[in-house]
Amino acid sequence: MSATPDDPLSVPAPDLDPDELLASVESLWGLPGDLTPLHGERDSNFRLGSGALRHLLKVHNPADPEEVLDLQCSALHHLRSVAPELPVPAPVPTRDGRQWVRLTGRDGRPSFAWVLTWLEGRHPEGDELDAAHLREWGRTSARLGRALRGFAHPAAARPQTWDIKRLPQLRPWLPAVAADRRAAIEAVLDRFDEHVAPVLPRLRAQVVHNDLAPTNVLLDDRLDLTGITDFGDMTHTALVCDLAVAAADVLSGRDGALELAHEVVAGYHSVTPLEPAELALVPDLMAGRYAAAVLITAWRTREQGWAPAVDVTAQVQLEAMLSAGLDRLSSRFATPAPHGRSTASLATARARAFGGQQLSYESPLHLVSGAGVVLEAADGRTYVDAYNNVPVLGHSHPAVTRAVSAQLATLNTNSRYLQDAPVELAEELLATLPDRFDRVLLVNSGSEANDLAWRIARHATGATGGIATEWAYHGVTEATFAFSPESWRGADPHAHMRLVPPPPADPSAVLDAARSLEASGHGLAAMLVDGVFTSDGVLGPAHGWTRAAADAVHSAGGLYVADEVQAGHGRTGRMWSFVAGDVPADLVTVGKPMGNGYPVAAVIGPAHLVDPFVRDTDYFSTFGGSTAACAAALAVLRTLDEEGLVEGAATVGAHLLDTLGELASGRSELAAVRGWGLALAVDVVDPTTGRPDADRAARIVERMRERGVLVGRTGRDRASLKIRPPLVFTQEHADLLVAALSVSCDELA
Repeated sequence: MSATPDDPLSVPAPDLDPDELLASVESLWGLPGDLTPLHGERDSNFRLGSGALRHLLKVHNPADPEEVLDLQCSALHHLRSVAPELPVPAPVPTRDGRQWVRLTGRDGRPSFAWVLTWLEGRHPEGDELDAAHLREWGRTSARLGRALRGFAHPAAARPQTWDIKRLPQLRPWLPAVAADRRAAIEAVLDRFDEHVAPVLPRLRAQVVHNDLAPTNVLLDDRLDLTGITDFGDMTHTALVCDLAVAAADVLSGRDGALELAHEVVAGYHSVTPLEPAELALVPDLMAGRYAAAVLITAWRTREQGWAPAVDVTAQVQLEAMLSAGLDRLSSRFATPAPHGRSTASLATARARAFGGQQLSYESPLHLVSGAGVVLEAADGRTYVDAYNNVPVLGHSHPAVTRAVSAQLATLNTNSRYLQDAPVELAEELLATLPDRFDRVLLVNSGSEANDLAWRIARHATGATGGIATEWAYHGVTEATFAFSPESWRGADPHAHMRLVPPPPADPSAVLDAARSLEASGHGLAAMLVDGVFTSDGVLGPAHGWTRAAADAVHSAGGLYVADEVQAGHGRTGRMWSFVAGDVPADLVTVGKPMGNGYPVAAVIGPAHLVDPFVRDTDYFSTFGGSTAACAAALAVLRTLDEEGLVEGAATVGAHLLDTLGELASGRSELAAVRGWGLALAVDVVDPTTGRPDADRAARIVERMRERGVLVGRTGRDRASLKIRPPLVFTQEHADLLVAALSVSCDELA
C-alpha cells in the first residue's frame, strides 16, 4: 500500500510561528496565556495557560480535511450529551461562535485549529495498573463504545490506517520491516487473511474511539479516570476492534500480558456482552494491532527518517502471542456470552423460578461485575460494597481467579486421591491455629461445617443438646437451623436447644442452659458461638464472655465450637476471633471468605475428637476438599499474608469506628457504634423515644444504596446497620461510607 498524497502519515506536521499562533488564539478565542508544546504524532498540540486557566490548542495535520474536525467535534458534543460521566474535553468556540478556524503555517500550508477544555491528570505508567484497574480499563472502553453506538458521521468512513480491519492493506509495507522481524509479521498477516478478514463483516460495527492507549487516558493519583483524549483515530469499524486496541495498548510492554488480557476483556464484557465470534477474534485482533504498529513504524522510518518508537514492545508482544498460539489464546475467550436480560424481565424470571426467596433492596440491584470493593450494576452504576463478607480479598481477585482457573484446567477431583492442594491447605490452616488443632475436614459451606461439627460433638459426648445465642445464625441445614433463631420467625426453640442472651449479658446463663439440658435428658453436646455475634447485632469483641461461656460448656461436658465462618480469615483484624480472646475452643468451623466466593469450608479440631468420628462414620464428602476449591482457599490464605490484609483490617476498622462514632455523636437518630476490625454496627433509633427504629434503618440502607454504598441490617430489632466490607477496604472507602451515611440521614431528617 502506498501512501496517498493527503495521508496524514506521509504529510509532515504543521509548522506555525509560535508568536503568530498565540496572537491568533488571543484574537479569535479571547484566550491569553503562554503556549507549551505537547506531544503529537502528526498534529501540533499546545497547552494554552494563563494562571490556573488552561486549554488545549490542537492544530491539525494539513492532510486533515474540514470534515475530520467536524467528525471529532460532533463526537465530543454527542458524548458529553449522552454520557456526561465520561470525562472528555469540550470544544471551545471562537468569539464569533466557530468550532474551528483555518490557519496558515510558515511554509504556506493551511491547517485547521481548534481549542478544547483542559483535562487534569497523568498518563498511567508501566505496571502500575493491577488486575482491578485493567478490568476498569475494559469497562471504560465498553462505556465509551456504548456511548458512541448511536453516533454516525460521513467522515467516519474515511480510510484509517490504524483501523485493524484494514491490516491486510499494510502488507505492501512489509519490505520496510527488519528482516529478523518480518516472519512474525507475515504470519499474522497470513492468518488475518484466512481467519479474521472473512469474519469481520459479519460482526457488529459502529464508530469507535480506536485509540484507548495509556497516552490518551488521564488518571488521578488514585488511578481513577479523569480524562479520555485524542479522537484522531476515530473510525467506523468492527466493535471488537476497539476492545482489541484498548487491550493491546494498555498491556504493551508488560510482563504477563497474555495472562492479564483476560482482565481487560472481562471488564469490557461486563458492560457490553461480547458474542462468541467476537471473543474468539480478540487475540488475532490484538496481534493485528501489534503488527500494524511494527509495519507503520517501519514504513514511516524508511520514508520520513523517524517515527514514534512503538514497534519494539509491539514486536515482543506479537512474538509472545505467536509462541503461545493464537488458536489457544482464542479458546480462552471464545465462551458463550451470558444471556443478558433487562432488570425487570430478570426479576420476573427469578420470581417464577425461585418463588418468594428474598432479594436485597426495594428495587432489586441487578449486578453484572465486581472488582475489589466495587460492584457494577447492569445500568452502569457502581457501588462501594461494605456489606458482603464473602469476598474477603475483594471481588474477582486475580490471585483466586488464576489459582482456580489453572487448577480447573489441570485437575479437579475428590480428596480420596493423593494430591498436593488439599494437604497444603490443611497444613497452612493448621499453621495459623493453636497447636492443639491437628486435624482438618474439608467441606463445601459454613452450614455444612457447622453441621459436621455438631455431629462430631454428639459423637464425642453422647449428648444431644445444644446452646446458641438468642439471635444467632449458624446455617441452613436441619441441624444448624436449630442453632439459628434469626431464621425462626419467632418460633420456639427445638426441644433440644437452649438460647442465651449474647454479651454484654451475664455469661452465667450458659451454665443455666446446660443444667436445663441435663435436666431434660438431652445433656449438652455443644455450644456454637460466632465470635463477632454478627446476627445478634455485631457485639464483639467479648473476650471475657466467650471465655466464661467456654468454661461453662466444658464444666457441663460439652464442646465449645468457635464458628469463625463470619468472624475468621482476618475480619476482626486478627486471623481468628477466638484466638484473639484466648478462648479454649474444641472445634473451629470456617467458610464464607475461605475461598473468596468459591465454595469451600472446613472443620478443624484435635485428633482425639476427629479421628474416632471419621473411623466410626466412614466420613467422606465428594466435593469437600476438591482440588479447585483447595486452590482457591490456598490463594486466599497466601494473599491475606502477602497483602497485609489482616493488619489492614485492624487499621482501617479502627479509623472507620472512630469516624462513625464522631458522626453518631452529633446525630440523635444514631446511637451506639460498635466494631472489631472490619465488622461494625451502628444502632439506629427513633430520635424522639430513643428506641430501636427498624423502619428508619431500612430507609437509611436504601438511601445509602442511592448514594452508591451498600450496607445491611442486623440485630434482633433489625435496627442496626451492618458493615462488613472486603478487607481491601481503604480509609478512603471508609470516609466515603461515612459521608454517604451522613447525607442519607440528612435526607431522612
